[in-house]
Amino acid sequence: MQILLSSLFIILNFYISGSFFANKNAHHNIICKFSLSSIMGAILISFVSLLINFFSPINQLIGNIFLILSIIIFFIFFYFEKNRLKILICSFATSMLVTILILYSNIYRPDAGLYHLPYIQLIQENKILLGVTNINFRFGHSSILQYLSAIYNNGIMPLEVIILPPAILVSLFFVYFLSFYDKDYNSNEIKIFISLIAIYSFYSFNRFSNFGNDAVSHLFFFLFWIRFIQIQFEEGEINEFGDLAILSIFSFLQKLFMIFLPLVCFVIFVKFFFKKNIFQNSKIIFSLIFLLSWLIKNILISGCVVYPVSFTCFKNLHLVDINSVKEVAISSESWSKDWPNRNNDSLSMIEYNKNFNWLPSWLNNHFKIVITKFTPFLITIFLVLTYSILFLKKNNSKIYNGKFIKKIKILVIISLLLTIFWFLKFPIYRYGQSFLAILFISLFTLIFSRFSDNLRLKKIFIYSSIIVLFLAITKNFLRIKDNYKLKNKWPNIYTLSEKKEENFKKELQPVFLNGKLVYYFSGGSECMYNKSPCTNISIEKIIKKEKYGYEIFLRN
Repeated sequence: MQILLSSLFIILNFYISGSFFANKNAHHNIICKFSLSSIMGAILISFVSLLINFFSPINQLIGNIFLILSIIIFFIFFYFEKNRLKILICSFATSMLVTILILYSNIYRPDAGLYHLPYIQLIQENKILLGVTNINFRFGHSSILQYLSAIYNNGIMPLEVIILPPAILVSLFFVYFLSFYDKDYNSNEIKIFISLIAIYSFYSFNRFSNFGNDAVSHLFFFLFWIRFIQIQFEEGEINEFGDLAILSIFSFLQKLFMIFLPLVCFVIFVKFFFKKNIFQNSKIIFSLIFLLSWLIKNILISGCVVYPVSFTCFKNLHLVDINSVKEVAISSESWSKDWPNRNNDSLSMIEYNKNFNWLPSWLNNHFKIVITKFTPFLITIFLVLTYSILFLKKNNSKIYNGKFIKKIKILVIISLLLTIFWFLKFPIYRYGQSFLAILFISLFTLIFSRFSDNLRLKKIFIYSSIIVLFLAITKNFLRIKDNYKLKNKWPNIYTLSEKKEENFKKELQPVFLNGKLVYYFSGGSECMYNKSPCTNISIEKIIKKEKYGYEIFLRN
């Protein structure tokens, strides 16, 4: 019941925040309005949380103020909301889906214990700590989702509420996909495109313990391309482009490898809106301020605009240790290329990353994971394709919208380039799965455009996606049945252990310098949701200073 009610409150909070912000032209029914407004609301709340942390820790006082304001706005807003009953039904249905995902589940291991939860605790206890990546380099990889989670730190909800936002956003995306199955939405080609995305998403993102920071970023990636397909740039207003700008920035703020989306937005702007005054559009201004705030935060905590990309670092800043940043970048690339399973132990990480020295190891190990993960989706699509070849007529006339096909072809090219980059630099499945998925989805969309009966195709894909969603929900019910005696209802936030009796804060070792506490050391294990700042790596030669009320951590 705690999970259900907490989810319901946060969902309504998202929706009300986004209702002042979402593009009404993007709504084709009330379900779409609810889900898309809620998603945009999460973006706005994340921005507010980030700004607050420049000047204050996001502590329980801030959380209580935010909670009270949210409740007041809720009653005022719903007094004027014409569709309040439908919105409440949508919110309740979504919170039920969240509860199914969360109940008796695990957190994402080990990253949640290494830096997701520790960073949430860090920003709840401290305003921005300058140079904090000198204590724990993983803090430089933290996502804007950690700020979204941190602001629900209040005296009413359970502490575990901090793990809800990712599950809520995934559930909202599921609801958004389903909104296109409305019979009154008459664009069959877009329905087929979205149904393919839905099939992949329902299959890939149905287990909370696999979410991490990646699942939500991939879903935002999909949403960006859905809106790209829908928008008629030659005729559309710049407000439509503002949606893409916000989605691209928020995707990038979740994961560094989504940096390509803002670049795509820039190309679109130059081609279609270069002569327009962008400062008249609130969404574009918001996205630019959001991006600038995040980059300033990056500089303050790491000395780099984009961590750990060394050429973006300010070498003259005492905050940054360039050699350490380069080591993190090299190490991150090596681990993504299956460094632990390398065949040649004599190679350094730098040598391993070059000249495809990593390829044999990757092919023998992680490539099998990619195949295993992606095969069920491909089998599903090939079955539909086989049916289409055998029983559907080929399309000899241009039934599909020419602009739609042109955009799909552009998407094929872009997704192919992204996939190539992913393969060459960071070929972990969870990093590039949306690149691979959108490549195949756009290719299959082009293939299916060769068949004239797209109405029947649309129905096949809709039914297929609903079956996949039903199987995903059933899988979670079976998981709940198997785990309700062993695990806590909420995922453990103090331990990676699945056992309910082991979910308690462990003792951390305080590290002092000149009689002042510098950081906490977890003894090599995960810090989890504990005292901050915490690291699982013993750091030597760290200096802690204080200036203008801000704590600064420097390498000696």
